[in-house]
Amino acid sequence: MRDEQRSNGPRKIEVLAAEKKKWSGSLTEAIKVLAALVFALAMATVILLILVPEVGLLMGNVFVTVFPAMIMAISVLALIFLVIYLYESRLKVRYEGKLREINSSLQQLSSPLRVAIITGMNLIFLAVINLFWTSVRVVVNITGDQPPEIVPLFSQEFAGILPYLNLLIILTIIANLLYPVIKIKWIPLAMETALSVASAVLLYAVLTVFPFNPALNSGAILAIKLGLTFVLVMTLIGAVKNLLKTITFVMRK
Repeated sequence: MRDEQRSNGPRKIEVLAAEKKKWSGSLTEAIKVLAALVFALAMATVILLILVPEVGLLMGNVFVTVFPAMIMAISVLALIFLVIYLYESRLKVRYEGKLREINSSLQQLSSPLRVAIITGMNLIFLAVINLFWTSVRVVVNITGDQPPEIVPLFSQEFAGILPYLNLLIILTIIANLLYPVIKIKWIPLAMETALSVASAVLLYAVLTVFPFNPALNSGAILAIKLGLTFVLVMTLIGAVKNLLKTITFVMRK
């Protein structure tokens, strides 16, 4: 056991040294490129000052403006490479396993962490959408002869959509709270499928009713419709995937 620890010690040092050499080499190459650009710009300025003084003075002003930016870019690059090096050499090995466990946990419907995150986000969204939907404002008439105007994002038709949205959010919260209790794997997947279908129906209703302020410009309305359509399609794809998984689990039983 001690022999293994002794052999792993030098190996770890060699790995860290190799990583340090790799990142320092990358930083050196980046600095060389920036230095070459500065040198080329300086030489061009000197030559133009000799041949065409007017253009040379203009290039000199450009050089004076660009040189501090180059120094700043080199400093930022050095900081970025330092952060990457510290992560790769000190933090990655230490926290990579934990991050992998968290990611694996978030993929499971019965994960307490996933349930807590989704429940908290839905509760916040439920409170915000009910308390502040009338207060959401957007700016219209940004371009044109008329001055910009701030108008509500939603129209009064949104009040008719809100109860169904609240019901869907509450059902989502209840379903997520039940997932850790349910031991049969296909039941949570079936519930997720039903929630996805309900979400798709609600999105279609929003697209049909379109409870947004008609004072919005045509570009904003088109962007909203395209965004809702994209979310609708992705929701239906998710519903189909969950349905196939549900059927697979049921067939295995």
